[in-house]
Amino acid sequence: MESMRLQRVTARISDRALLRDISLTLESGQQWAVVGANGSGKSALGRLLCGQLDILSGIVRGALRGEFVAFETVDEILEFERYHDDSDFLDRLDHGTPVKDFLLAGRPQDAHLLEMLAEKLAFSDLLERGIRFLSTGEMRKVVICRALLRKPQLLVLDEPFDGLDRGSCDVLRELLSVCVRQGIRLVLLLNRFSEIVPQVSHVAYLRDCALIAAGAKDELLGSTALQRLHAFHTTLPESLPEQEPGRSMKTVPKGEPLIAMRQVTVGYGGKAVLRDLDWTVEAGQHWQISGPNGAGKSTLLSLVSGDHPQAYANDIRMFGRQRGTGESVWQIKECLGLLSTALQQSYRVGVTVEMAVISGFFDSIGVYRQASLKQRQIARQWLQMLHLEDRSGTPLHRLSYGEQRLVLLARAMVKQPPLLILDEPCQGLDEINREMVLKLVDHLVTVGGTQLLYVTHHAEDRLSCITHHLQLVPAAGGGYTGCVLPSKGPSA
Repeated sequence: MESMRLQRVTARISDRALLRDISLTLESGQQWAVVGANGSGKSALGRLLCGQLDILSGIVRGALRGEFVAFETVDEILEFERYHDDSDFLDRLDHGTPVKDFLLAGRPQDAHLLEMLAEKLAFSDLLERGIRFLSTGEMRKVVICRALLRKPQLLVLDEPFDGLDRGSCDVLRELLSVCVRQGIRLVLLLNRFSEIVPQVSHVAYLRDCALIAAGAKDELLGSTALQRLHAFHTTLPESLPEQEPGRSMKTVPKGEPLIAMRQVTVGYGGKAVLRDLDWTVEAGQHWQISGPNGAGKSTLLSLVSGDHPQAYANDIRMFGRQRGTGESVWQIKECLGLLSTALQQSYRVGVTVEMAVISGFFDSIGVYRQASLKQRQIARQWLQMLHLEDRSGTPLHRLSYGEQRLVLLARAMVKQPPLLILDEPCQGLDEINREMVLKLVDHLVTVGGTQLLYVTHHAEDRLSCITHHLQLVPAAGGGYTGCVLPSKGPSA
């Protein structure tokens, strides 16, 4: 297979952004990783390689038939499914497009190949399920499988490991090996140097939508100059931004746990997701929640936040009050700060970065009342802590995925809530921003007194404040239940 050569290519990313003066050669047999901070242009370069950007100048020789898989791919699919959800017009739940029909898309001749890929990716049992009911990790497998069914010469994967548990990451690494052996050329767009797989032979580094360095992996990773460029040096503030005056936060009555769940069971269509789960969070405890994709981690968090309709059909006490005894959803949310992939997918309103943070005061998507001067001041302090103060007036949707994640983290933190719920908060973040987020969360919990519920698949994303660990394990009769691992104190 011939080389693909980009010679001083400038391409349009948006009305205000360009990928500038890119010269890069992908030789036959080379597998590439493109690394860079959030907003550096990695996704744009991936789209350029797949012929999805308008080229303003320069030359591309030897273009390959490419498939590009990114976070936005998943978001667009789920948005389409939500739009076509006919449950309100039927006397039953609309399960939407089955995974098998979505993947084959009128190509029955690919059924045998699909069966092999589904078995290899360990999701054969999902083929008849509606895609809107898949977990983040399960959906990631499906879109990668769809790309492979199209038999590309070049496969570009944007953050392929984010949202996958350890077992699924191992399966994906093996799948990448198979792709290489079959002659598919790989380009992985990564925020983490640690996720560069052994098959990668060459690395490129992007900064400010320009190519800073490119070459053999060993040479690039051994460069002290590159490591300094990508390093993060900051000091945490001595105190957190002040709280909004007059805000009265609910406290836990003495002797009562923050959360108490008894024999909680949640299911869909007669199939249990969580079964007979008992869980108690005492005052002062910070919990990590783990389990494989589809185990119900996000479901468990939505029971806590009150967003899940079955929260009111189960025995759940929050802040000393039985769930479903008259409190409104807004009374629940005023005690919580939340960051999740689902929240980011649903935050579609046209607001500036500053207003997105301010919306955390009102627990809303967008701002529909006049913000006070003090609220604006506090929001800007949080943006300054996250090194985003210069983006305060920028529309949220113009930021990269990772930058949006940081803004929504500030939204979750802005009122310094009694309980902070973080569902994969580092997903989509580069090493610099990931380190900053983890330090800030630790700082908020330690200094501000907020209690934490934390979900992550990445062992390296440890928080020193974690005191307890709930692992979701298979339950007798189907679904998952909770297993409290022995407490090791901080860093458990």
